[in-house]
Amino acid sequence: MIGNKKIIAVCAARIQDEATNNYITALNDVVSRAGYGVIVYNTSTVLDMDNSADTRFYIYSLMDFSIIDVVIISQETIQNELVIQTIVQNAKNFDVPVIIIGGQRDDCISIRFDQEQGFEAMVRHMVEDHHMTDLHFMAGMRNNEFSDHRKEVFFKVMREHNLTADESVVSYGDFWSAPAEEATEKIIASGKLPQAIICANDKMAIAVCGVLNRHGIKIPEQVAVTGFDGVLEINFSSPRITSACCEAMDLAKKTLEVLTRINSLKGSAECFTVPARINMAESCGCKQKQPVDASRYLNSLNDRFYLYQHEAIQLSSVIANVQRCENAEQIVEQLRHHMFYDMCCVMEKDFLNEEMNPGEFAAERLQDINREMLVLFDCNHYDGFRPYPMSLKQIIPSIQYCLDTGRVIVLTALQHMGVPMGYVAFFFMRLNPTQGSRITQIANALNSALGGYRNMRYRNYLMNQIDEMSRIDTLTGMFNRRGFALAYQNLLEKEQDNLQLTIILADLDRLKYINDTFGHKEGDFAIRTVADALVAVCPEGSLFNRFGGDEMLGVCCGRLEPEDIRTAFTEYFSKFNSNSDKPYEVDASIGVYITSEQDRLSFEELIERSDRLMYEEKERHRQKLLNKQ
Repeated sequence: MIGNKKIIAVCAARIQDEATNNYITALNDVVSRAGYGVIVYNTSTVLDMDNSADTRFYIYSLMDFSIIDVVIISQETIQNELVIQTIVQNAKNFDVPVIIIGGQRDDCISIRFDQEQGFEAMVRHMVEDHHMTDLHFMAGMRNNEFSDHRKEVFFKVMREHNLTADESVVSYGDFWSAPAEEATEKIIASGKLPQAIICANDKMAIAVCGVLNRHGIKIPEQVAVTGFDGVLEINFSSPRITSACCEAMDLAKKTLEVLTRINSLKGSAECFTVPARINMAESCGCKQKQPVDASRYLNSLNDRFYLYQHEAIQLSSVIANVQRCENAEQIVEQLRHHMFYDMCCVMEKDFLNEEMNPGEFAAERLQDINREMLVLFDCNHYDGFRPYPMSLKQIIPSIQYCLDTGRVIVLTALQHMGVPMGYVAFFFMRLNPTQGSRITQIANALNSALGGYRNMRYRNYLMNQIDEMSRIDTLTGMFNRRGFALAYQNLLEKEQDNLQLTIILADLDRLKYINDTFGHKEGDFAIRTVADALVAVCPEGSLFNRFGGDEMLGVCCGRLEPEDIRTAFTEYFSKFNSNSDKPYEVDASIGVYITSEQDRLSFEELIERSDRLMYEEKERHRQKLLNKQ
């Protein structure tokens, strides 16, 4: 529950499809008046693969059962047993009741259309009302549950009337146009036209009518045709097609009826059915009871088609622009587009982490419903908007307002190359087919845009890392010769003309002795110690270069007193050696050179002076040792 609203979480797929869209719209209309809010967890494709690890399951992992009062699962659209079972089990863990729509399970309450009754009424209409005896069944796919059920019903009615009921009167159109057309051509080629072709769905019925019309076979005078499902397109077939319609509003009202009894039904597996309605039309020889305003439907379809084309062109531009962005603020600017209304983008928190491989995804974080997310874009806040953190439990920034105003909230996952990135949330006062299509269209565009952005930023990060590796000495972390040359040139270009530089050279003493006696690993340790000393002595902003094997160079802006520098080194090594457990002492020869204000040494000149300084320092150090002897 959120505020005073009980929450219904609808798990569905393909909200752009008319049947799914109509049910969710009708459900929201019915239940919002009864004090419920609807949040839809939607995927753009049917989850028909038996693979619960599919990243499309990500959207259902976002469900917070602590605020959900009822879960509704559209089994007919999800079609993935492992995904459905996971949702059911998660709901049971929180004692949240589950209602299955479009199917039946022995562990949940179920509501389904009585499609067998509807299809049986269709077959009986042709046999008993039109007195036809020679019927042919256009089935879906072989060994398909829905197709097989309808074939069994067809055979049942045919046997009751002592009519042929075997595979000789069955063709398979795979629930789709092209296979149905091919099957119809074979029926015509056989020379034995049936009185009627009963189709398992409307798409095949439309295809059958098209083939019959092309061959000049009159419908229904020579061959009657019926469909099933009641899709919009049957109203524009020639002639209009008789079909059984499963009304979304009937299903929504039955759902509310079950919700009012949900407490008493908890734990039961009762199945409720909703009868299908037969809509008579000319294709079976009947007259349509309610004439269809074809112009209104055609205008709607025409608007959706051209709107889709227009928006596809605009979205392609947005995709390209987002992929070229360099930061989140620039992404927000690109999404300030008239297409991105009634929506927000909520991303996984690490979306803006350029150092993270976009292909990496920690599956264990799916278990953390309390994790922090990132609101990347919110259509309700334009001026001065910057991405900000939000708890996943909040779902969307304006959740309470959307529920109070009766809006239906639709969440669709954002993913790129199989890796979840977050989700896009839409909040509409009322769904319609155009909005359903836009949900999928915009989600797909954001997948490409934001996924491309992440890939580009990570690629730039890797390129910078490679460039950094080519400029840095891995042992000391100082610049190598190439890196130092670039940094020194940048320093000269940035600083004012009259710039004094203090150049410090540090040369590790007795490296050969350490290597020969204690090994090269200890020699490397001694080199790093001298490098650390040089960095510690020099002021912030200085440049460092590993000049040779055991020689380091520091370039400091401004004048530093040579004696102060040598004293600092002496104190550093004294403290280090007194606290070190090494069997040797680390020390270094130190040379200091200060340029005049008029000097502006090129890189080559700096190296030449440094070489000379190092030679002089080594000679001074050698003389010092000889004098001690």
